[in-house]
Amino acid sequence: MAGEDAVLEVTDLTVEFPGVKALDHVAFSVLPGEVHAIVGENGAGKSTLLKILGGVYAPTRGSLSLAGEPYAPSRPSDAILAGIAIIYQEFTLFPDLTVAENVFVGREPYSRFTRGIDYASMRDECRRVFATLDTDIDPDALAGDLSVSEQQLVEIAKALSVDGRVIVMDEPTAALSRSEVERLLTIVKRLRAEGRSIIYVSHHLEEVFEVADRATILRDGKRVTTLDIADTNEDELVQLMVGRDVKSVFEREPGVIGGVVLDVKGIAAGRILRDVSLTVRAGEVVGIGGVAGAGQAELTQAVFGALQLRSGTMTLEGTAFAPSTPADAIAAGVGYLHDDRKQAGIFPHLSVTHNLTVTILDRVRWFLGLLSFSKEATAYETYRSRMRIKASSPGQLISQLSGGNQQKVLLGRALAREGQLLLLNEPTRGVDIGAKAEIHALISELTAAGVAVLMISSDLPELIGMSDRIVVLSHGTVVGRLDGDDRTEENVIACATTEKRIGLAA
Repeated sequence: MAGEDAVLEVTDLTVEFPGVKALDHVAFSVLPGEVHAIVGENGAGKSTLLKILGGVYAPTRGSLSLAGEPYAPSRPSDAILAGIAIIYQEFTLFPDLTVAENVFVGREPYSRFTRGIDYASMRDECRRVFATLDTDIDPDALAGDLSVSEQQLVEIAKALSVDGRVIVMDEPTAALSRSEVERLLTIVKRLRAEGRSIIYVSHHLEEVFEVADRATILRDGKRVTTLDIADTNEDELVQLMVGRDVKSVFEREPGVIGGVVLDVKGIAAGRILRDVSLTVRAGEVVGIGGVAGAGQAELTQAVFGALQLRSGTMTLEGTAFAPSTPADAIAAGVGYLHDDRKQAGIFPHLSVTHNLTVTILDRVRWFLGLLSFSKEATAYETYRSRMRIKASSPGQLISQLSGGNQQKVLLGRALAREGQLLLLNEPTRGVDIGAKAEIHALISELTAAGVAVLMISSDLPELIGMSDRIVVLSHGTVVGRLDGDDRTEENVIACATTEKRIGLAA
């Protein structure tokens, strides 16, 4: 199906960085009106490929053609002018600009009357695009004030407003709720019906099987194969992606449950959280479910000292616990994993070692408060081995690691204080199935060692498969406590969306 009929042709594409071959003779084609999935583990070369298409990187060897004509973008604006719109996994919004200004940045409409930007047209076009996404985000809102899911929708709107013939989506649903995911997949199908070509990159294979026509599998920078989705299944795709069997991704054997580590009683915090009570015991995972914005993030922020309590009390291992800052919580041994890896997790310009040890500086100091290189090296090696982090050296910048390895570094940082409570916000968001299995195995090892885990996840199979108990929030309050056979997707959704009450006292 390749050749002259292809809207996009990738031929012998090779990209080399110092000491690394990110892409190695990759070739595939995208047809008109096709959803073409690109799948592979983190580090397989997917992001590098997309940055070549978007004019961010130049290939070392190989070529691209668009509608039969040579295509060699030297800057992102070249891609836009050629009709290639890319939604990158990491947000590219300017937080201090409005939504409308972000959607039209670099291509603002011009008014002949005012001889300036036609803001009214920008707002109207924004509303039109958002209407196709079935959302009503205010075009005049500052991008920095939006939630993560709203920012993702703005990124999607920006790509759709380009009206490109090839739309590239890199993990477009990573920050979306279940209903928003369904809405996006409907949009993808509609765009395909209109004759658009879509390159779809996702770690969620159920999405790939729902919308893709073909898939190209990358592994270690090389193309493994390209196949028709109708001719394969999820097990085969995973096998091709990772080169090995990955079993029990969402399964966790229940262990021995110990005493109460965290006891939360009637707390209220932030704008939405109110009258929430729960306990987390040693050796168990308590999952927190609910639609986006139901108060999940506020709950972990309150426990971590990032939000002050308006009412209610907490105890940690039987002792009154009221952290006024995250530093207080860290000192008490509470580990925290943020849901936004890029903006609030990694320090991109620091090394893997410094990202790992930032919460234990008191333990890696030497004379006169100076850092000890040997202590840092020991900490790095301890957590590199424990978290199975793939890094070229202790001094490698964390921004150069794959998303899955960045996530494992942050998990190692959360564990570095060696406390008994771990707060995990979307622990496997944006990581591939292999890294997801590794992170789940790490969580299982931690609970087997007696660590208590409070985990937020919008991935329902993960929430159900990894949790001993599930607490469902809606509008900042508890609407469900699901245990045993009650832990089903149907029950989580019913509690979260209809406020049906399960497991609560009358």
